[in-house]
Amino acid sequence: MIHFHYSTEYQMHKQRTAWSDFFPDSPATNLNSQTYTSRQSSSTSVYVSNCLFICCTSTDHGGALFCSSTTLLVESSSFFSCTTSNTWGGAIRVDWGQCVLYEVCGYNCYSTYSGGTSYGQFANIDVKNTASNKNYVNYSSIVRCVNQRSDSQRTVFLSNGMVCCPSVNMSMNKCGYYSGILTYPYSDSSYVTCSFSYSSFVNNNCHVLTCLYFNRDGAKYEMKSCNVLRNTQSSGSNGIIYTYGILNIKDSCILENTATNIFYSSSSSYPITLTNCTVDKTTNNGYLTTQNTVTKSFILGLNHMSNQICHSEYDSAGTLTAVPYVSQATKKLFCYTFNHCQGRISVFFSIIWMLLFTFIHPYPS
Repeated sequence: MIHFHYSTEYQMHKQRTAWSDFFPDSPATNLNSQTYTSRQSSSTSVYVSNCLFICCTSTDHGGALFCSSTTLLVESSSFFSCTTSNTWGGAIRVDWGQCVLYEVCGYNCYSTYSGGTSYGQFANIDVKNTASNKNYVNYSSIVRCVNQRSDSQRTVFLSNGMVCCPSVNMSMNKCGYYSGILTYPYSDSSYVTCSFSYSSFVNNNCHVLTCLYFNRDGAKYEMKSCNVLRNTQSSGSNGIIYTYGILNIKDSCILENTATNIFYSSSSSYPITLTNCTVDKTTNNGYLTTQNTVTKSFILGLNHMSNQICHSEYDSAGTLTAVPYVSQATKKLFCYTFNHCQGRISVFFSIIWMLLFTFIHPYPS
């Protein structure tokens, strides 16, 4: 494999710490360097930075954070054990406007609703459906959000707008349907409106339907340099990856998944194309095309935001392992200390943010 040096784009990413990097106007509300144990809500533009939401519970949508008809940026913040007894958004619910989640850690968040289907076990985000409205999850880790109910849906639901997910880690999540990410982006036949890149979807489990669901009819989707490893679909035949639009998957590793079909398209009008991917199974419902050689010759070494709770080291499958990538000296550390909410004993967690993002060329050397 060939390692890339940090690019100019990457260096620019590391400097993005301001609201103005994403949105033109100033936020009306700032939540900065606070710990919250109860739900926060707003109908004005909100900038959440360096905050901890822990054991927030609510009977309303969004167990920890609810925003309506507004612009939301959540940066360098964590959501631990947040729940709602309502139907939408165990930790986060956004209703209209636009939203960016940037360097977010989500752990053990879900809906406890028992009256029927619940949606968005970690986040249910609906933005205004235009090409200019952002619906981003960037450089974030969402792990161990588990809902055992067979009618629960969607660990993360991104509806409308331009969907962009670079360097996302979705791992060890479980629900009835769509245990990874379900996207429903703005649709324009002339360009891609939903993009996943340098992301890992690993060890997720769904009772019935699919891990990654590209749901807007006729939209164009892309996955570039992603790892899709060891995900399980317990029943049904709709695939680990399901699309209602044209889907191009490039330079990615899709290995050790368990399902009747790994790839599934809604019709012949919306083919799935694999280009230079590592795969061990290509079971599908007839609408899959492979280009170039599809082999078991490489695995991507992808670094993600990682800490004690949102842990991420998913760079191996079987005998395939990635070349070592970053020295210990390059790690950047951030720590939180807080009281755990379960039980009477105060347990201190030191949350170590290791914001490492290495781009490894996926072609074998």
